[in-house]
Amino acid sequence: MFDEMDRLRDEKELSGLLTHYSVLGAADRQVWQDRLLDREGVEARQLVRFYGELLAYGWLDQNTGLTPVLRRGEAPASYRITTAGLRALKQLRAEQTAAC
Repeated sequence: MFDEMDRLRDEKELSGLLTHYSVLGAADRQVWQDRLLDREGVEARQLVRFYGELLAYGWLDQNTGLTPVLRRGEAPASYRITTAGLRALKQLRAEQTAAC
């Protein structure tokens, strides 16, 4: 049986991407954040897959309606972490703390 928490535990770059949006949304989770277009050590194709996973798991919301003026090479106001995404990170941190 597939468990998305296993993916979050095993794939550090996936949890890193979700953590990125958690940090950005700490002050106000309702604010849309710009899409991270590149991440050190992650190929562009893999980064796209990670976004797809986070959306599929319901851990990120995607803004497809009200985006600001688009600029080449940027994707402003595209994503924000969901309550489920915060819960998943909280669970991951609790497991990591318990394992220590």
